[in-house]
Amino acid sequence: MPGRRKKKTDEQHIPDRISGGRAGISRQKPALAEFLEKEIRTDSGAFSFVGRETLRETVDHLDEILRLGLPERTVSVLKGTQIGMTTVAIGLALYTVYVHRLNVGYFLPDQDFANRFDDTRVRPAIRRAALAAAMRDGRYRGAASKGLKEFPGPDGSRFLYILGLRDIGNAISLPLDLLIRDEVDDLPPENLRWSNDRLDASKLALTVNLAMGRTPGAGIQAMFEEGDRRVWRVPCHACGAEWALEEHWPDVLREAGVSSEENPNEEERLRLACPACGASLARSAGRWRPGGSEAEAEPLAGHRSYRISQLAVPAVRLERVAAKWRAAGRPGERAKFRCSCLAMPDAGESRPIDAALLNALRAAAPLQMEAAPV
Repeated sequence: MPGRRKKKTDEQHIPDRISGGRAGISRQKPALAEFLEKEIRTDSGAFSFVGRETLRETVDHLDEILRLGLPERTVSVLKGTQIGMTTVAIGLALYTVYVHRLNVGYFLPDQDFANRFDDTRVRPAIRRAALAAAMRDGRYRGAASKGLKEFPGPDGSRFLYILGLRDIGNAISLPLDLLIRDEVDDLPPENLRWSNDRLDASKLALTVNLAMGRTPGAGIQAMFEEGDRRVWRVPCHACGAEWALEEHWPDVLREAGVSSEENPNEEERLRLACPACGASLARSAGRWRPGGSEAEAEPLAGHRSYRISQLAVPAVRLERVAAKWRAAGRPGERAKFRCSCLAMPDAGESRPIDAALLNALRAAAPLQMEAAPV
């Protein structure tokens, strides 16, 4: 009939479902920290900041960005392993798509990794049935369907994409508001740059990078240096000094002065001590301080960065950290310890081929270079 609008197909509805109604549903939004504690589960039960107080500022900063709609922000986290930051990132992804009704991309090194991550980390992290019921398998033309989660609503659907970044199609086909890039040091650099374009149409355009760093000056370490370089400094109440514990390991590790016969619990026989005066340090009493010096480059505008070592997180037992240090006898093992426990990237015995290395090799053993035979 004349004047009658033609009904759209399901495929034609997809752009509307993605971009429509950015204002979202009018309702009281919980804070990100509240959402994590209420909706997110870990292997040991409900998520808690107890023992992970260090993470609270990062969480509150991300919450402020989302609540105020602060545009073009970046948060980069150079982290030790098993500190709880990946759980926070999963919770942030679910919170952003479910509460703020925005599209989220969670990128990992490859699709196999992403599939395992979806099955073993994302789905088990959902604690309450209401959140699980709000999510269904989604589809979007040009993207892998395995990690695509759709959250329908009266204002249209929003999507959470859990995808490997090895495939260039996953990097360039998805419009996003929040881009989370996990295991940054293992992401293909070219696709990493392409992924930035997914935020071009977003008013928020928030990027979160996180990883254990392995290569000094590259990957997550470079991103940390581009930001305001926040480190957890623990005050000594005896002499007034402040210490970034990871920068002074193992000098900060001391015996508590109790024999194994008096107390067989090694955790209680170890302590962290001020390198200057020897007084005991409480790692939970630290505070975040921007790093850098006047000689270093100014941080990029809107880029906050954190270095979070295991020493800053009381939930990671000091005895475990000390035991791994004692077991790390070879240089390569010490480098791995510095990366995974101290969040201090160390290439160890491996070294990238750069101009400095080539010059050193030429000086040590001059080589005659000629064109390879055809």
